[in-house]
Amino acid sequence: MRPTEETGEEKRERDILWLFDLALLLKIINGALEMLAALLVLFVPPALVIKLAEFATGGELAQGPDDPVVLFIRSAAHTFTVQTHYFLAAYLALHGVIKVLLVIGIFAKKKIAYPLFMIALSVFGAYEAYRGFALHELFLQALAVFDFALLLLTVHEYRRRYQRLPF
Repeated sequence: MRPTEETGEEKRERDILWLFDLALLLKIINGALEMLAALLVLFVPPALVIKLAEFATGGELAQGPDDPVVLFIRSAAHTFTVQTHYFLAAYLALHGVIKVLLVIGIFAKKKIAYPLFMIALSVFGAYEAYRGFALHELFLQALAVFDFALLLLTVHEYRRRYQRLPF
């Protein structure tokens, strides 16, 4: 075998690492967008959300008073109360900051970032799975699957890089 040829195992590891890095990039983008969304939620008053929803759905509601999309948008806007408003902003900010900091730690090859990221993925994934299946929301179910797949990739990369798990 020539020195430039790679074995099947090396190619598989390279592909897994590429997939891991891609998933981490998606996670950091998602975390940054969540932090931005938290700022938007924090600075947009709930009354404005209700007015915008009513303006955007007014014509559709007149044409079809039972339109499920229109009713969903209006219902979501009306449940955007002050308490929900601040909770949502805090949740998005915390969720985003945790993801961004841990992914930066992994890219910086900080050993502690791996187990912390695994814990965060487990907690976030379990919550997304619970809410997704309880509310029958496919988007949350898909996020849970993504988080658990990334968890498996993180475990694999941690073992490859450090040869043992701390637990």
